[in-house]
Amino acid sequence: MDKQKKQSVIPIYAVGLVWLSRAISDNLSSFGQIIKTVILSVVTYGVLRIFFPDKIKQADPEKPAQQPDAPKQAQTQKTQPQPEEKKQDEPSTGNAELDAVLKQGAASVEKIQSLNDEIPDFKLSAQIKQIEILTEKIFAYVREHPQDIGEIRQFLNYYLPTTIKLLEQYVVLQNQGMRMGNIDEGMRKIESMLDKVIVAFQRQLDGLFESSVVDITADIQVMEQMMASEGLTGKDF
Repeated sequence: MDKQKKQSVIPIYAVGLVWLSRAISDNLSSFGQIIKTVILSVVTYGVLRIFFPDKIKQADPEKPAQQPDAPKQAQTQKTQPQPEEKKQDEPSTGNAELDAVLKQGAASVEKIQSLNDEIPDFKLSAQIKQIEILTEKIFAYVREHPQDIGEIRQFLNYYLPTTIKLLEQYVVLQNQGMRMGNIDEGMRKIESMLDKVIVAFQRQLDGLFESSVVDITADIQVMEQMMASEGLTGKDF
């Protein structure tokens, strides 16, 4: 580490005072007096240097050049997209066949939603949303009435997957960015088909309640007969 000497100024000031006092007292008028003043100055300087020696000071170490603060990692790094949470599988019902059907239904509904997100046409999107709701209701019914799985076999194996396939094809045609010739014809055919799909899905859902309506009708008939036999249906009451 470098050392620096710092000379005391007191001896220098003292020499100055010697010359000043000699000049005031008119002791510098001859060469001899000047020589005496020089000798006196040297003696004064030497004596005071003994009492006021140079001070040794350690030089401050050079500070390394400061590096500019690194930008915070949170500011420099782009926000990483968070992975989408996987939807939990349908809880098991204890019925392997029913579990498989419900799993297929959940996957189909998710696919319909995804395709709908890619279609900006308001009317078409509303139709697809209706198909999605009907599909959810059909599988919700089967969950509560697993004995009726056989009633939706055709719906499950053909109508639903074919509907999804048509929507996928529509997205492909739509993404061409222009409606002309075969592209326009294909899109129009799918658009007109969706109304028929909605009607078919509505009838599928309605058909599932046929047995329930039969049971309701039978219960009402039995109840009416019992009420009549006990005289509980008289209008005069």
